[in-house]
This record gives sequence, structure tokens and C-alpha cells, in this order.
Amino acid sequence: MSAPDKQGWLELLTESKIRDFNEWRLTNLLVRPDISGMDFSNKDLSGALLNGIRCVETKFTECNLSKTNLVQAEMTNSNFQGADLTEALLMYGNLKKSIFVDTNLTQTNFMWAELRECDFSGSRMKKTIFVEAKMQNAKLDNVLLDTVYLKQANLEANSWATG
Repeated sequence: MSAPDKQGWLELLTESKIRDFNEWRLTNLLVRPDISGMDFSNKDLSGALLNGIRCVETKFTECNLSKTNLVQAEMTNSNFQGADLTEALLMYGNLKKSIFVDTNLTQTNFMWAELRECDFSGSRMKKTIFVEAKMQNAKLDNVLLDTVYLKQANLEANSWATG
């Protein structure tokens, strides 16, 4: 496959051609894709190599992002409501003010992530990792403390409620 231009890689991603997108991504590691403001609702992006991507104010509602690599991604003010982020990697990501309402976060890794003012209400968390995550003013209603790993996470001014 020849290397697609910007329109080409974006088309691969929007059409959920993840294998082809990942092949392009692996040969263009220095490129920082920008999908800010786009709508990926109900798309299947599982397994996508989206590390370092810029997606500010991007809509991922009901999106399948399981096993997706979003390490060091810029995702502020994005909407992940109802998405599946099972086993996704979001380490070092900036997700400030993002929405994770009713999201599947089973075995999701948020290690060292910026999660200030995020809304995790009603999300399913099991073996979810928040090691050293910045979670000030995050909304974490109805999440059981024994289902997440919180070593040195900053939970200041947090609305954590156990249920």
C-alpha cells in the first residue's frame, strides 16, 4: 500500500480500516494526526494506533476503542459517553474536561493522565489503572473503590461516591 496523504489516512480511520491505518501510522511515526472536532460516534476504532494524536473536542460516543493506543494523546473536552475503552492505553494523555459517562473502562490504563474535571458517572471500572493520574474535581459517582488502582492519584476536590 502506498503512503496515503492526510485525506487518505483520515479516510482509513473514518471508514474503520484500522489495519491499513495502523500500517500507515507505523511508517509515519513522526506525523501527529489531528482529528479535533470530528465525530467518530458509533465507529469501530478498536486496536487503532492513535498514540500522540490530537483530538480536542472530538466525539467518540458509543465508539469501540477497545485495545486502542492513545498514549500521549491530546483529548481535552472530548466526549466518550457510552464508548468501550476496554484495555485501552491512555497513559500520559491529556483528557481534561472529557466526558466518560456510562463508558466501559475495564482494564483501561490512565497512568499519569490529566483527568481534571472529567465526568466518569456510571462508568464500568474493573482493574482500571489511575496510577499518579491528576483527577482533581473529577466526577466519579457510583464507582467502587476496590475495582480501581489509585496509587498516588490526585483525588483532591473529587466527588467520589461508593455504591
